[in-house]
Order: sequence, then C-alpha cells, then structure tokens
Amino acid sequence: MPMRMPMLDRDAEAPLASQIAGHYARAIEAGHLRIGERLPPIREVARACEVTRTTVQEAYRLLADRGLVAGEVGRGTTVLAAGAEPTGVGNPHDRPLSPYAEAALRRTQEMPGAPPLPEGRTLVANFAELAPDSERFPVAEWRAAMDFVLQQRGAQLLGYGNTANGLPELRELLAARAQDIDPKLAAGDILVTAGAQQALDLVLRTFCAPGDAVVVTSPTYHQMHGLLRAHGLQVLQVPLTADGLDLTALQRALADRAVRLLYLMPTFHNPTGRTLDLAQRHALMEVVAATSVPVVEDEYQYSLRCRGEPLPCLRGLDPRGLTVTVATVSKELFPALRIGWIAGSPDLLRPMTAVKRFMDLETSPLLQAALVEFVRRGHLDHHLGELRHELRRRHEALQQACRRHLPAGCSITAPDGGFVAWLELPLAGHGERLAELASERGVRVVPGSAFDLDGQPSRGVRLSLTRASVDRIEAGIQVLGTAAAELIAAPAAMRNFL
Repeated sequence: MPMRMPMLDRDAEAPLASQIAGHYARAIEAGHLRIGERLPPIREVARACEVTRTTVQEAYRLLADRGLVAGEVGRGTTVLAAGAEPTGVGNPHDRPLSPYAEAALRRTQEMPGAPPLPEGRTLVANFAELAPDSERFPVAEWRAAMDFVLQQRGAQLLGYGNTANGLPELRELLAARAQDIDPKLAAGDILVTAGAQQALDLVLRTFCAPGDAVVVTSPTYHQMHGLLRAHGLQVLQVPLTADGLDLTALQRALADRAVRLLYLMPTFHNPTGRTLDLAQRHALMEVVAATSVPVVEDEYQYSLRCRGEPLPCLRGLDPRGLTVTVATVSKELFPALRIGWIAGSPDLLRPMTAVKRFMDLETSPLLQAALVEFVRRGHLDHHLGELRHELRRRHEALQQACRRHLPAGCSITAPDGGFVAWLELPLAGHGERLAELASERGVRVVPGSAFDLDGQPSRGVRLSLTRASVDRIEAGIQVLGTAAAELIAAPAAMRNFL
C-alpha cells in the first residue's frame, strides 16, 4: 500500500511540523518505511499538506534528532532505524522477532505513566492507578460461587467446554443485563473473550491488516496505541473536547481510503471521563453512516454510572450493523477475572470466533460458570451498588475540592460515573509539568502526553479515583491547586520548559 501523506489538524495545539514528524515516525516504527528507504521529497509533502517547505524541513529535522532519518544532499532523507536498535538489516533470517513482537516490546519499554514519588516522600494522594481498589474485592462471595460450581460441575468445567463463543448461560445473562443500553441485544450477538484487551485485539485482527489506518480520538486510551502499533496500523487522531468529537475532522479522516476502523469510547472516556450525550451520538452516527467503516465502541465502564440515565450504545444507533461493542467485568469486579465480551451481529462475530479459536481455543469455562453463579446469587448487583455509591461520593468530593482549590484558568470534567476525570490547565506542557511538581509533593497523576500517540505536550492530567478516598481527594487537590497556581503565574518559566 502506498505511503499516505500526513493528515494535519490545523486547530490542534501540536505544531504542524510535529504532526508531520509524528506521521513519519509512526510509519517507521510500524515498518511501513524500512531502513534504507527514503521519505517523500520535501516539496511533495509541502504541496500535499499545503504547508511551506520550511515546515517540512523542520519536521525532517525533528526525525533526524530522534535518530530515525538522515538527510544527504542529492539523495534526500533516508530511514536509519525503526525507533530501536535494529535486529537485522536486509536479511529476514537475521531478525529473530516479528514486527508485531518488536513493536509490542518497544511500546512496553516506552510506556508512559505517572512520575514516581521521590525517595522518602510520603504519599498524599494517588490519582494515577486505574486498577480497582483491592480492599473492595468481594473475595468471600467469589470463593463461594467458585466452590459451588466446582462441587456441582467440576469435572465438566475443568475440561474443554467446546464453546469458543462462550457459555450459553453467561451470554444470556450478559444480554439481559445490557438491555438498558442495547435493548435488542440477544445471547447470539455476544462473543465472550478473555477480557476487553483480547476483545480489542480480536476486532483489529478481524477488520484490519498491516498498513491500514484506524481513527481514534485525541487523547485516547494509551494501551490502544501500543496495540495499534503492534498490528502495524497507521493512526489518524480526531480531537475530543468538551463539545464532543470534532465531526468535521472525523468526516475528513473517514474519507481516507486507508481507514478500516473507528475506535471510540463514548461513555466515561479514558482519560477525560467525558460522555457523548444523545444528540452527539446521533450526530456522530450520521457521519459514520455515510461510510462503510466499522466502529468499535469501548464501553469498559458503562456499568459504573452513578448519576443520570443510561445512554443507548452506538451499536443500536448504527443502521448499517457495522458497530461492535466491547465490554468487561474486570473494572467493576477485579482484574484477575479475565472476562470480557464483544456484542455485534452474528455475521461480524462469526469470523471473530474463528480467529479466537486459534488464539486460545476458548475463555475459561470455570471462570464463566463462577461468574454466572456470582450474578445469580445477587453478589454482583450488591457489589455494584456499593461501588456506585462510593464513586458518587468521590466524584462529588472531587468537584467540591476543585472549586475550593483550583486557580482561575483550570477546568475539571464532571463525569456521571466511571473512575476518571480530566484536569486541564491553560497551556500545552502544563500537564507534564504539573505531574512532575505534584510527584515532588506526594501526589501522583498521569500527564496527558501519555494519552497522545506521539507523546505531544498536553494541557491536562488524568485523575483516577480508584485509589483516592474522599479525604485523600481533598488533600491531593489542594496540592494540585497550589502547583497549578505556580505554573499559571510563571508563563516565562513554562516557555523555557516547553
């Protein structure tokens, strides 16, 4: 497939040269541009992108500074490396790892996160981890459900279940529990997976091939970045703001012939906590319905709503039948329970089930049966009721603390559920600097650059409430507010930082 020219967002905070550099850096890392190949001539990129040659020259200089390319008079700009030490040049037998493994390894090694606390610093508040709080795990109730199914059906459940798409009783239960957002969902529309991450991988394996493009929001779930790169896919980013998804940018991105999939998180978006309202969902699907591009909606937190009414999933609003919904119980219960699912039409699930069979044969029948028993005994509803109540308390405490302690120029999203919220400051780069200052003072947050495909400077930080009690929230926001005020009052220092 011919190498695409960069798609630029002139409303984005990232400079045009950085966007061009990011486009070619991703192509190099994904293997679309290999060692020894040349980047397009500067004049061609300038003409295609409607920018000056100076802008493209700056982009190529940024790539050269990263050691990815080298420019030579008369020969153009040549790819030197794929973002890491090459494992073999030219001869495939000299390369022990597949491009998938190399990309996954690079992304794992480079995975951004919250700055660590300095040695000896006492933790004031932890807003970094998104993993559920282990102190709230219903251990006794889960053990009782597990013991019961082992006693009743142990010999059967410890063997192969021969149900690649999942136990029928679990699929019926999941369909019944999702009626508030997907009233037409039936058991035959569900494929059980080993967590939401495997579900996303299955979707990519089903719809995409190396070199294809996938549209995502900016910012977006950082683990998805690694998955897309491992699959050798190109990525187009569409801004997600307080006003919703930029539909003009989305329409432009979907017009790209290389696009094979649109990935969205419409409810309690990670990292911002934002939710597309009903009007935004209808407007979004009007744009999508004019294309043949499949959509995957990641609804990993939809069951954690603590205010307001449930909103219909995008799958039910898609007249084409080309949207699939990914969900999981790992976030609402505990991560060790690797059970997720994909909801979609049987025509879409059939090839996914075939692919899954070659990956792991089937998701553990024992865990599926124990989950069914756990739900039937009422334990899940009880656990969710307590969790939603606590999340409501924490979100309310967060909003009150932000009103008290955040300086003018800062904003905080106000989600109706889920685990995360998004604190935003006035300038790009403020997010990264705030995360550093906060860690020095005992507060951990994840900077917004972690959720950008190219790690571009961000105005925001993600706040997770899974490990932050009400009193910790108050103390932590007080620290963040003081640090934010210092940053806003020192624009010259920020310019030096950027």
